[in-house]
Amino acid sequence: MRDVPLETGIVAVGGERVDAWAFAHLGGVPSRSNARKRVKAGLIRLNGERVESSRVVREGDVVALHPDPDAPVLPLDLEVLYADEACAVVLKPAGLVVSGNRYRTLDQALPHVLPPVAGDPLHRPRPVHRLDYETAGPVAVARTHAALVAWSRAFEERRVGKRYRAIVLGRLDGEHTVDLALDGREACSRVRSVGSFRCLKTGWCTEVELEPVTGRTHQLRRHLLALGHPVLGDSRYVDGPVYRGNGLFLASVLLDLPALDSDGRVVVQAPLPAKFSSFRRREERRWSRWHSEG
Repeated sequence: MRDVPLETGIVAVGGERVDAWAFAHLGGVPSRSNARKRVKAGLIRLNGERVESSRVVREGDVVALHPDPDAPVLPLDLEVLYADEACAVVLKPAGLVVSGNRYRTLDQALPHVLPPVAGDPLHRPRPVHRLDYETAGPVAVARTHAALVAWSRAFEERRVGKRYRAIVLGRLDGEHTVDLALDGREACSRVRSVGSFRCLKTGWCTEVELEPVTGRTHQLRRHLLALGHPVLGDSRYVDGPVYRGNGLFLASVLLDLPALDSDGRVVVQAPLPAKFSSFRRREERRWSRWHSEG
């Protein structure tokens, strides 16, 4: 099996130790001490070679983070929405990170639900993109080197369709396009109202369908906030205790990916979390009871 890096970076300005540079520039390295440990274990390499943590990087050097062959497997029974001999799509539950320096991650659970495949397999199945910790939905997974390259490029080139659902505060009608730069980069989201319903605490709530044209950090949550209709349960961007007890009401419900063996598409739909419909029924019932008694 090929030892394919999880992440690579090219040094623009030299002069730092390799462990310091890796911590500052590679998203999969959570701390300086973790970087030192990975360099020592040969999991962070400089220009394809094992080096000491004290090695100083130079302009143009390539620093690569490699997978740990001894990483534990999390015995978590994820739902597999699609699978073939090269790739898969699994359903990530809310409250689970995709990858990182933790034991309980989607990445660590993938070998439990996706057995090895024949032909050019990766050492372990690899997530191709990220989904926020609080967000449930389908995650594309590569099982072979060719799939990892092809689908990673498709995400970079915006040839992947994504659709989300959310419940937001207030009444929102019609369709909207939000063009609002985030963190100094262009960002665009499309928002369509699915339907509004009464809520005791806020008067109205609205279920919306969302399509991110770009992929910035927390883009949909920040664009909805700018539109004046924040996502229910968004404790990061919204002050106040409104409806935080049930988590974030944002879920990915569709991935539309290029097929690897044809000109077709792999379209995978995910079920909407049950809390969406139960919340709406409960709030409509409470509104009706309150006003009938009043």
